[in-house]
Amino acid sequence: MVKSSTPIWVLIFSFLFGFEKPKFLLISIILIMVAGVILTVEGETKFDTLGFSLVLIASIVSGLRWSMTQLLLQYERLGIDNPIATLYYLSPIMFITMLTLSLILEHPLEQFQHSKHFDTISHVVESLGLMSIGGFLAFAMTLAELYLIKNTNTITLSVAGISKEIVIITLSVLIYGDVLTPKNLLGLFVSIVGIIAYNYYKLSKQADTEKGQYQMIPLHASSSGFTPSRNLED
Repeated sequence: MVKSSTPIWVLIFSFLFGFEKPKFLLISIILIMVAGVILTVEGETKFDTLGFSLVLIASIVSGLRWSMTQLLLQYERLGIDNPIATLYYLSPIMFITMLTLSLILEHPLEQFQHSKHFDTISHVVESLGLMSIGGFLAFAMTLAELYLIKNTNTITLSVAGISKEIVIITLSVLIYGDVLTPKNLLGLFVSIVGIIAYNYYKLSKQADTEKGQYQMIPLHASSSGFTPSRNLED
């Protein structure tokens, strides 16, 4: 449930970085979607202070990360306005950071020795194949997210993330038979309403922008460059 607050932090950092102007309608739409997601995943009964703190920090940092990514992609003077170039420079840092933390906290080498997924050659090939497929999909998703941020903004990305969660929940019901309570169904409905409202907000904003660009400019004879011809009798 705490992770559902990520769109709020994305919105706050968008205001702080100047990507969006604070508007009551936009804030209301984001809050509606967050409320819908909270209702959808409601059901957590055990509270852990450390877990709550870590997830909250992760949500805040996630909002900051995407806002800084938008700053890199949409300001050409920084020199990393291409999504592929951005991924090229950021991926090694992320890889080293995650690998270091994994070696310190998770001890993957010890787990590999006792894992049934790596006890035979066939299992090793199967596991590496599945990890490669997952890695490729993650790469494609990250690249798509960067292109989305470059052409829109981080708020649109967070709305797309909520849409992804709705799809995942729907698939879990259809494939794995997960049961949703009436409160969860209400949350799905509220989230969908929020997504529709956000799309309407974006389309209205885009229409207003285009309308301002194509306003009629009054023409005057003095500025048209046309000089009336003299009377032939003169």
